[in-house]
Amino acid sequence: MESDFLPCSFLEMSAPPPKPACPNFSSGPCAKRPGFNPGVAYADAPFGRSHRAAIGKNKIKESMRLTKEILKIPKDYLVAMVPASDTGAVEMMMWQLLGPRGVTVCHWESFGSGWFTDAEKQLKLPKLRNLKAPFGELPDLKSIDWNDDVVFTWNGTTSGVKVPNGDWIPDNRGGLSICDATSAAFAMDIPWNKIDVLTYSWQKCLGGEGAHGMLIISPRTVQRLESYKPAWPLPKIFRLTKNGKLDKAIFEGDVINTPSMACFEDYLDALKWANACGGLDGLIQRSMRNFNVVKSFVEKNSWISFLAKDPSTISNTSVCLVINDLNKEQVKTMLSLLERNKVAYDIGAYRDAPAGLRIWCGPTVETADVNALMQWVDYAHTKIKSGDIKKMRIIITDGLAEGAVKALSTAGHEVVKKKLSKEELAAGALAEWDAIIIRSATKLTAAVIKATADKAGSKLRLIARAGVGVDNVDLKAASAAGIMVVNSPLSATNSVVELALGHLLAQARQITRADRTLREGKWLKNELVGHELAGKNLGFIGFGRIGQALGRVAMALGMKIHVYDPFLPDSVLANFGATRHATVQDVFRACTHITIHAFLSPQTRHMVNAEMIGLMPGVAPDGTKCGNHIVNCGRGGIIDEEAAAAALKSGKLTSLALDVFEVEPCGKSPLFESDRFQASPHIGASTIEAQNRVGAEIAGAVIAALDGSPPAGNLVNKDVQPKFGPARAAKM
Repeated sequence: MESDFLPCSFLEMSAPPPKPACPNFSSGPCAKRPGFNPGVAYADAPFGRSHRAAIGKNKIKESMRLTKEILKIPKDYLVAMVPASDTGAVEMMMWQLLGPRGVTVCHWESFGSGWFTDAEKQLKLPKLRNLKAPFGELPDLKSIDWNDDVVFTWNGTTSGVKVPNGDWIPDNRGGLSICDATSAAFAMDIPWNKIDVLTYSWQKCLGGEGAHGMLIISPRTVQRLESYKPAWPLPKIFRLTKNGKLDKAIFEGDVINTPSMACFEDYLDALKWANACGGLDGLIQRSMRNFNVVKSFVEKNSWISFLAKDPSTISNTSVCLVINDLNKEQVKTMLSLLERNKVAYDIGAYRDAPAGLRIWCGPTVETADVNALMQWVDYAHTKIKSGDIKKMRIIITDGLAEGAVKALSTAGHEVVKKKLSKEELAAGALAEWDAIIIRSATKLTAAVIKATADKAGSKLRLIARAGVGVDNVDLKAASAAGIMVVNSPLSATNSVVELALGHLLAQARQITRADRTLREGKWLKNELVGHELAGKNLGFIGFGRIGQALGRVAMALGMKIHVYDPFLPDSVLANFGATRHATVQDVFRACTHITIHAFLSPQTRHMVNAEMIGLMPGVAPDGTKCGNHIVNCGRGGIIDEEAAAAALKSGKLTSLALDVFEVEPCGKSPLFESDRFQASPHIGASTIEAQNRVGAEIAGAVIAALDGSPPAGNLVNKDVQPKFGPARAAKM
């Protein structure tokens, strides 16, 4: 069969190849059928109806009818849906059928091995043969004694090895052939005269949903069910007989336990699509076209091979590959690169199998997508072998969520958590690392960056700030040294907004002061008179992502928004009905409540000083004498803390709330002398949710940047010319 693989010379490519339209190549659950639309597929689903009602039972009967038709199942074979996916179907048969004869379990991959464990450890069968082979091979099937019942998988999902045909199964066998065909049904020819029991699940070749198994049994199996009673008890979900006879209702639309009618509707949709493809023959052709793309690729590239040793046994669905010239860590790097670029998900070898790729080529996958994937595999392999994509050393000096650390390690990088002293930083200790991840504590000054860059053999190419503010990084020095700087601006927004709102509310109702005095035994009910935020002017110094998010909350409370932000377009402010001011002074003149959301710079340092505070009106537009209140959950150093303390003492500033300080950790401060001062120790992003999001965002940015393509939304020094340019950090 002619291959659809399109070869290219990737060594000459300056950009990666096109990506698959659908990156879902998982071996289970597998890709949904092409064109799948749940709104259309489930439009006729009997949600909220009983499976025993006519509408439910008819759906089940129709799915069984189509199953027999498409799979070309003999008329005297019976079909039923059973609980617990393919696993449940196999174990149901093992528990009910095995025992009267010897048993041979043939296995050459993980799930088949599980069936042997069931027979040995759970059923404790006395006459049991373990006929096994290592990954990539089949056992000697000709050695089977067919007086035994034989349990086997038609296609090894985790090894990519299938039985080539059914010729090894005699027609006049004494025992039963019990076949797990979960990754073979609907993609391979099954000789039904060789099969007594066949099981599969919907989630494989038809891309259906999980949790439901399918059972197909021959007349010989029915005879065994009605003539043999196992010595062990059978749970209800395993029972197919009633009063010693087959419970035929289960094969005529009844079910053992309550099924998901949504899953049945999904199965029906897949079966109708299968019919439209030309039935079983059409499905096999689709799978073989996909397989032949991979086969052609393997034939053209000596560095990759099938895990299956015998060409006649290579699976056309779960295609397992070995990368001959990459070690385990490099294979992990390849998989991570493909996943984070949204080229292919879940294609790593099964955990018990040799390191490599496992690409699902079942009929629901489009051939064009397999072709695109293989081009990317070639591209990634070239980059890894040339050293463009390799294991990097990353140091984390200020702490990071464990999920982020795991993500970096999974991407194939070496990650170390380690504090560095000022002296070590000044001596160029970062030169031995490819990247550093910091929070606000580590200060990467111009001197530190220069000492690092000047050190012989310096490798540092990336500074990652887990958070928004980068005022603890000298951006000019980083750009001059060719070091990229990335941050995570999205992750902490909601948490910082909620803290700022908490401080605003605490100021308005004097919650902090009320708590303190109550602890001192004072009941100041008549003195602790607060004010409402509704109707008050809230001034924003800086109106970026966090400012706008807080602005939406403040609007909901009825506050009027005033903004100083010279970089913001008028169209953004129009959404808030905000008043724009030309100067910071104008905002302070107009507002009794101020919130700071600017970056710290030489221009903004001590911007909020005695003069600025003195401009605040103390009286709201509605005439309420609410006083003057400032909140800073942005950057420390913007407020002159000594001037603010003096304003609190004089009464010009009614309350001040700080989450950030000029020096952190802050020591003794005149601010603490005022009972109108409330503080938190830089905890704006200190929520479980924000820490996880910050970690995930910065890990993603670091991984992409080390590949040579930092996300535009995370790269801070956009004018940087990376020290390790295109030849060392290939654009992905």
